[in-house]
Parts: sequence; structure tokens; C-alpha cells
Amino acid sequence: MGNTIINENTIKDALKKVLNEEVSKVSRQEFNRVQFKMDELQNSLNETIKEMRKLEDSIPSGLKTVTNGRLNGIQLNLSNTQKLLVQLKEKVRQYKKSLHGQQIEEKKK
Repeated sequence: MGNTIINENTIKDALKKVLNEEVSKVSRQEFNRVQFKMDELQNSLNETIKEMRKLEDSIPSGLKTVTNGRLNGIQLNLSNTQKLLVQLKEKVRQYKKSLHGQQIEEKKK
């Protein structure tokens, strides 16, 4: 191998890359905290949907025409929020797995 000259810019670029990687890494504890919060939110959404059904059941027939469209809109938004949260949880889980999954090197014989 020949002599390689390393200049100041090369060193700066390498240091920037290392520092950016350290800043962008997420610890397992941070992942766990976020995943726990998402689970709490999902449970809260489930309870909210149950309460919405109870509200819908308790509305007298005289108010059905006034409230029906808005209640349906709220239920649709809650349902869409649940679906998005499930997708988000899966994305976070996959990202955590990609960052913290163990990589096993195969030994060649």
C-alpha cells in the first residue's frame, strides 16, 4: 500500500459522520418508553371508542338527526387514528429491530 495523505477536511468529515451517528442513535430505553406510551395511547383510544358507542346509544331519537353526522365523523377519525397508530407502532418496532438486532457472522470453514 502506498502512503495516503489525510488532510484536515477528511478528518472533519469523518468526525461529523461519527458525531451524527451518535446523535441519531436511539437507546433501547428510549424505544421502550415510546412503545409504552403508544400502548397507553392505544388503550385510551379503545376506551374513547367504547365511550363514543355509549354516547351514541344514549342519544334520544329526537337528537339523532342533529348528532348522527358528527358522531360518525368522530368515530371514523378515531378508527383512522387507531389504524395509523398500529402502523406507527410497527414502524418503530422494525426500526428498533434494525438498530438493536444482533448480527451473527457466519464462520467460513
